[in-house]
Parts: sequence; structure tokens; C-alpha cells
Amino acid sequence: MPGYVYVLAYCYTCRRPMMCNPTWVPSLPANLTSTGEKEPVCRSCVERANPERVKNGLPEIVIHPDAYEPEPC
Repeated sequence: MPGYVYVLAYCYTCRRPMMCNPTWVPSLPANLTSTGEKEPVCRSCVERANPERVKNGLPEIVIHPDAYEPEPC
């Protein structure tokens, strides 16, 4: 039986609930001293952060086309 996977998560930046694809969603380190775990970030926060990143000489975060779409299992 075919199905799809979606993750219900809270954006690490704004804390709003969102649905995302666990493979492609942009994510940030949860804590600089952590074990490398990352937290998902919503599209709005990525789009709001990108101009600041460019202004500070950092590359834009590229949102994968499937980042907020279901993933077949």
C-alpha cells in the first residue's frame, strides 16, 4: 500500500507549527554544543533570513522544491 511521509514540526526560529519533508527541509543546528542535531526552519523564516545572509556575505539558503511537500514511502 503506497503512502506518504510528512513531518509535523515547529519552526526552530518562529516556533510556528509546519508540515515538512524530513529529507529536504532546511534546518539549523539546534545548539552549537549539541551532538549535531538539526531543527527545521519554515519557508517564511528562510525567506526573511536570506537578505540578511547576503548582506553579511553568506550564501542564501536554497529551499529544495520538495522541502514542504510529502515524501513517498
